[in-house]
Amino acid sequence: MPQISKKVSFFRRNYFYFVGGIWLFFGVGLLLAKANDILAYTYTIIGIVYAVFAHFKKDLPLEFIRWDNEKIEISEWQQSTRSYYWRNIDGFNVSATNLTIKLGPAGGTMVELKGYSEADIKKLKTELTPEQNLATA
Repeated sequence: MPQISKKVSFFRRNYFYFVGGIWLFFGVGLLLAKANDILAYTYTIIGIVYAVFAHFKKDLPLEFIRWDNEKIEISEWQQSTRSYYWRNIDGFNVSATNLTIKLGPAGGTMVELKGYSEADIKKLKTELTPEQNLATA
């Protein structure tokens, strides 16, 4: 299955760990300062929840577009993978900045190609068009 991938930055890859760490830092700080106990415990719990969420959702930062003869799959930052079957696609357009998929009168998606290399976009343009034309012909 051909695929193009986008390199995800360090901050995006570890976003929930950072946010959880900030909440945890303030919660523990309030506990040590013996300030508002309810607020301190709430901040600490929120920080732990963010860290647990980050651990279980560590695959979400992956960004890719892959396709075969039956479907195209798109994964964007912090979203689960979406699949579009060629038989349901009315049309699509690959430009230098976007991939647009049209489904029915008001369906489809638009994916920003910023961050993908020029070689990946060229591969998408050359390999994706024949696949879609064969599937919808």
